[in-house]
Amino acid sequence: MACKRSAVTSTNSTGSTMHKLGVITTLLGLILSVVGLIVGFWEMLHGTEQAEFWLGLVPLGFVGLLLGVTLTQMSRKQ
Repeated sequence: MACKRSAVTSTNSTGSTMHKLGVITTLLGLILSVVGLIVGFWEMLHGTEQAEFWLGLVPLGFVGLLLGVTLTQMSRKQ
């Protein structure tokens, strides 16, 4: 029985870590998307060439959001 308990605790610990990683990834993805949209459109209105860089952050932010939500949903919150 001691072996089964240690396996369960390691699973709970991994689930908690995966949940924290999912929350962090979700927040980073949200920040990337919002900053990319706001700064990208601002730069585009002013006609600078760096607008492409800022708008290019939006798809990366979306991938971060998708990954973070998936990790959060796959883990059990302890």
